[in-house]
Amino acid sequence: MRVEDAAALVPAGFVADLSSLPAEGGPSGSDWVAALPHLLAEIVDQWSLSVGGEAMTGHCALVLPVRGPEGSAALKLGWPHREASGEHLALRAWDGHGAVRLLRADPRRSVLLLERLTTEDLTDQWDEEAVAIVARLYADLHIAPLPQVPALVPWVEEILSRPAAAGLPRRYVEQARSTLRSLGTLGGERLLHGDLHYGNVLSDGTDWVAIDPKPVTGHPAWEVAPLLTNRVEEMGTGASLRWSVRRRVEVVCAVAGLDDEVVRAVSALRAVVGAVWATQDGDAEQVSRAVALIKALGD
Repeated sequence: MRVEDAAALVPAGFVADLSSLPAEGGPSGSDWVAALPHLLAEIVDQWSLSVGGEAMTGHCALVLPVRGPEGSAALKLGWPHREASGEHLALRAWDGHGAVRLLRADPRRSVLLLERLTTEDLTDQWDEEAVAIVARLYADLHIAPLPQVPALVPWVEEILSRPAAAGLPRRYVEQARSTLRSLGTLGGERLLHGDLHYGNVLSDGTDWVAIDPKPVTGHPAWEVAPLLTNRVEEMGTGASLRWSVRRRVEVVCAVAGLDDEVVRAVSALRAVVGAVWATQDGDAEQVSRAVALIKALGD
């Protein structure tokens, strides 16, 4: 493939969005997207692939429908960053059970060849059924930890120690630290997807499978919070939000056999982590949403 042809496959909006990202242990977003057409052209030639459709984009990755020696597939080229560094390890460990199947990987260049899925996600499913579908995936995904995948507790400890945490209500931060200490004593650590929500579950034509993991090793209760921050417009505000959040937690716990109290506490902890990130980014709206979620989860 010619570099010029590869460049034409990369959406301009994706380039603009990635260009603002600072380096996280690898190239900055702007450096990576500048080199992306060359990388795409190289991979297509080296892996004997042909591109058969328009690109799809996530927050940090370009995905192209391709055909090659393995048949119909999806080529994923991701911006190298900490959260995605263990994606190939988790996908290989799951081996298609509950997650998209990994066909080939070049982790040094952050390139994956995946089985081709449909574009159907859980967005149009009834809310409680969507939550239950995700929760049923836990049984396949929450396997024995991988030593190469980062541990949850020290990672979260570092986030809660950042200066941005001082800008949040002190009681929420202190409660988050207390929950994190308790989490470290519970045991039961498993490999977690890390970002399992409605948009990261697709149909393979027969079953629902997870995509785009940000794997960590930790307690399964950490997995629930993303389900409480998707499709938030359906949950309303005030008392309606409180009821809806708790109902989603009830469904997850009933399906996955998790403890309701632990899940609510850990989900509030994760909301504080999200609020720290949002404070760093100057995103007041996201901070407000995180605080509203913390209140809805509280007693």
